[in-house]
Amino acid sequence: MALFTVLLVLVLVREPRGFFDAVDALKTRYEHDALAATRCKTSCWHQPNKNSCVKSCLAAPFNKPGRCPQNGKILSPFDAVCLTTCTQDNQCPNLKKCCRHSCGVTCQHPEELLSAVGIPPIPQDIKLTEGLRKRTVHIEWNPGLQYGENSEVVLYLLEERHHTGRNFIEEHLSEWSQCGQTNKTSHILRNVVKPGRWYQFRVAAVNENGTKGFSDNSPTFSVSARPRAPRAPQNMTVSSLWSDSNGTLIGELCWAPPLSDLPIQKYKVFWSRRLHGDKALNSVLVNQRVVPKEQTRFLLQNLQPNSLYFLQIQALAQYGKSRLKGEKSGLVLNTTNYMNVTHSLVSTKSPIRNKIQDLQVLKIYWSQNSLKAKIIWKPGKDSSKYAVSLWAWPCHKNSKSRNHFKLAVTTKMSHYVLTNLEFEYRYRVSVRSISEEGIKSVEDTSITFLVPSCSEFKKTNQKAKCTN
Repeated sequence: MALFTVLLVLVLVREPRGFFDAVDALKTRYEHDALAATRCKTSCWHQPNKNSCVKSCLAAPFNKPGRCPQNGKILSPFDAVCLTTCTQDNQCPNLKKCCRHSCGVTCQHPEELLSAVGIPPIPQDIKLTEGLRKRTVHIEWNPGLQYGENSEVVLYLLEERHHTGRNFIEEHLSEWSQCGQTNKTSHILRNVVKPGRWYQFRVAAVNENGTKGFSDNSPTFSVSARPRAPRAPQNMTVSSLWSDSNGTLIGELCWAPPLSDLPIQKYKVFWSRRLHGDKALNSVLVNQRVVPKEQTRFLLQNLQPNSLYFLQIQALAQYGKSRLKGEKSGLVLNTTNYMNVTHSLVSTKSPIRNKIQDLQVLKIYWSQNSLKAKIIWKPGKDSSKYAVSLWAWPCHKNSKSRNHFKLAVTTKMSHYVLTNLEFEYRYRVSVRSISEEGIKSVEDTSITFLVPSCSEFKKTNQKAKCTN
């Protein structure tokens, strides 16, 4: 690892623009790819303790088929830097070999790989057939010319890439990922393909001597079944309630993402309160709010004590121009006998004239190595600008802990982006209108929102670089 650190420092100094590419390239030395694992499985096919055998095989040196380039020229992020990034072939990903060039040793694509002996040929002519259940696909291919003894083990590694949408767009395809493995020349994929997505597949033949690589990409494939709307969100719960200074209650509503053929676009949260003494048709007040797709928590504010609430959550997905509304999950919350109410965390004042309307968090997202939230509100008729303030307190600490003042800015726009937010924090943001004469409104409008944990956030925001 000391060599790894020195190399990263060297790349940062000599070629800063390629720094992150260099990091990714060097990391591959310490990871085993699917082709290497498959080769070791064929080598250990007849061994009694296959797991132990595969582990030893991956750690042992192995000379990959093919020949290192003789011209010594490479095109890589390390062009201007002389580096040694490998010492043996099995430290290089996929088909690459550990080869010496003009002033170092790096992983390079081999030559004469297709003519290498003792290696199964590259599969050809992939054919795809949709299964009777509409969510399966039968894949078959031509293994090429046979060779060697019949007892020789050859495994076929299958990979897929896909994207969502009505029409196929190659630029939108995901990275390749393993989806199957077999010792036959056909395979049925179940619970892999979903409606509303376009797929491509490829196959590699691997034996104990290595592989010549993957086949050409298959024709594009999409199941004929229409994508279904999302199911109901799961594990819907309300955490501890706490009281506000004006006598109302706040509760944290949590849920888990539902099963869905398509990616979730956003959520809708509904909450309604039954009013005593009114007729049945007029006895419920319904509120609703849109929640960003990466957020699976919502703060219910201004809940009344001694009341019965019906809570619902609905997931929405998009398929072309059609919006698919998912099933609603429901929960009854009774605030009559609440034993888990804590002291006041948020101070809100009674609404009066000139108060900002429709303040809400539009989305929480990751951008430029920072966690951000965009807030919006309805522009005031007599407002020339707005004062925005922010307070924060951690979720994981005692709920009685005091909030900390974070921000005070003015803006002429009816929106603002909060930056440098932290995971597992509650935030209270308030907005106050300012007239052309510079006079602030007597009252502000405030909302409280939650930022989920890093692991929860990364489920829908894979580009986020967080570790907690």
